[in-house]
Formats: sequence, C-alpha cells, structure tokens
Amino acid sequence: MTEPDGVTILLVDDHRVFAEALAALLAAEPGIRRVSTAATLGAARTLIGSDPPDLVLVDLALAGESGYDLLTELAATPDAPAAIVLSGSTEPRLIVHALEAGARGWLTKTTRLSALVAALWQVMDGHLYLAPATLQPVLGHLLNELHHQRAAAGFVDQLTPRELDVLRCLVSGMNRAEVAEHLFVSTNTVRTHIQSLLRRTEQHSALALVAYARSHGVTGIDQTEASVIAPAPDSSA
Repeated sequence: MTEPDGVTILLVDDHRVFAEALAALLAAEPGIRRVSTAATLGAARTLIGSDPPDLVLVDLALAGESGYDLLTELAATPDAPAAIVLSGSTEPRLIVHALEAGARGWLTKTTRLSALVAALWQVMDGHLYLAPATLQPVLGHLLNELHHQRAAAGFVDQLTPRELDVLRCLVSGMNRAEVAEHLFVSTNTVRTHIQSLLRRTEQHSALALVAYARSHGVTGIDQTEASVIAPAPDSSA
C-alpha cells in the first residue's frame, strides 16, 4: 500500500553506479519517499518480503540471473507490488514476453527522468505503460504472431487425420519405415501421404517439410503416444 508521505520503490539492477545514481535522482522527486536497490534476485526477494515496496523497477539481464523470474513470482503473489522493466533493449519480442510474465510497463535506461517518473505514476494509477516509440514495433510483433497462429491453425485444419499422423511422426525424426511401423501402414502409403504433404505445402524435400510443419505449430509425438499405438482407419493403407 502506498505510504501517505510518498511511494517506496525497489530498483533491481546489478550495475551499481547506474542503480545508485538513478535511486538518488528518483528519491529527490516529489511523492517518492524512498528508493532501495538490490543487485541480485535473492536480495530483491528479501527486501520485498521484509518491507514490500509500492513499485519494483527490474532489469532483465542480471549477472547469472533473469529478471523474468522475479516478474513471474510477483505476478503469482497476491498483493505484490507492480513491476516495470528497466532495460537497455527495445526488442519487441522481449517486451511482449515481459508483459506476459506480469510486467506493467517497459522503460529503457536512456529514458529521460521526467518521462520515467511520469511512467511510474501511470503504473501506480493501475495502467500499463509503453513508450510511444515502442508501441508500433510491439503491435507489429503481436499482429505478426497472430497471423502465424491463424496460418498454423489453418494449415493443420486442412490436413486429414492420417496426414497429420504422418507429419507428426516425421517431426519426431522417424524415417518412412519407422512411420509405417508406428502407424501400421505400408511404406507405399507413407510415401503417398508425404508426396501429398509436399504438394500441399509446396516443399521439395522431407527435411523442408518438417521445418515447415514446425514453423506452423506441428509437434512430434511424445513417448506416451509412441508406446501406445492405435491404428486408425486408412482407406489408402
């Protein structure tokens, strides 16, 4: 809970000079009562447990550790402080990953102090914060992911059950003879299905077909499926 005389902040960063300088600047801002620092996740966990801050600023690239672990822990803890990533990167994939892990915002270490403080108050008010310069790349990344998910779903939906069986066996690393043995069909049947899959995907080899299938979300069979073989009706067997 926010203290009446100002918020408390925990800055988790293993660059001591940067952390101490930023902590001093933030502590001088109106409405901020105290800024603590931690160089490791262990130290951060101890401070959060003994004297919970109102807000956590965390770098993802800690020495031998990942700030993602702290984000995940905070997201799973009731009444945990909100967390904002403070990073040297603007990679959209990393930003989306951090938001999925529970971050309430993303700031770069080159952000002006005034903009950083404004972002802190926005998150304290219950909002998400992304710098305007990162919005378009992040949205582009999300739209691209959505496109791939829809394409993957469409591709799998177009396969017959037996084609999908054959394809998953190939993705698992089986050769044609092993696929035939696993599915209780002839090698000629497997060859026919592979040729159909190659035409459908416009690929020119089984290796390219496997790469295409993996990029569209097709997974291999697991050990349970491999040990319990249940042949399915196959008119071409």
